[in-house]
Amino acid sequence: MARRGLSAVAILVLAGCSSGGPVRGGPLAQPGLRMGESVVMKVGQTGTYGAETIANRGRVPAVLERIVFLDRAPGLEIVGPLVMHVRTGPGVPALATGLIRQYPPPHEGATLHPVAGFRISPHRSWKDDVELLIGFRAHRTGVLSYRGFELHYRVGDKRYVARYPDPLTVCTPRSFPLPRCKFPGRRG
Repeated sequence: MARRGLSAVAILVLAGCSSGGPVRGGPLAQPGLRMGESVVMKVGQTGTYGAETIANRGRVPAVLERIVFLDRAPGLEIVGPLVMHVRTGPGVPALATGLIRQYPPPHEGATLHPVAGFRISPHRSWKDDVELLIGFRAHRTGVLSYRGFELHYRVGDKRYVARYPDPLTVCTPRSFPLPRCKFPGRRG
């Protein structure tokens, strides 16, 4: 009788694991502190946020599929996003864009690519890492933001989702006091 109960539990566990959903984390997950950015802009103006440097810590190329923005405020349009190799030579800072009031960003010596279908090779040197560039536009006045994003990708037949708690806050109009331009609910 005990053996029969154990078999039923094993079947339930195996069935629960075969949902086909993405695995959290994976070779593109980047543990560590995320800071986020704030910017004041004119309504309708576009900008670019160089949100993350992404390195593939696996052994097989990863193929990007899409990005889902978490708690994005109505009126904050996402333009792009794009990816590019972060450095055009050794010693150049990892983030090529940072945060600017322009989209697409200047990209001398680099090629911009859409996210969907972009392949990230396993990290062997600085040439393999990429920067995620998020274009944005505010369509109304006030404090507009998202609290982070999820990067959906695949390695072979396995699907992953890596969460980046990297908020962006856009305040309009441009006369908005920058010290008050903070992610809603964020202290300090």
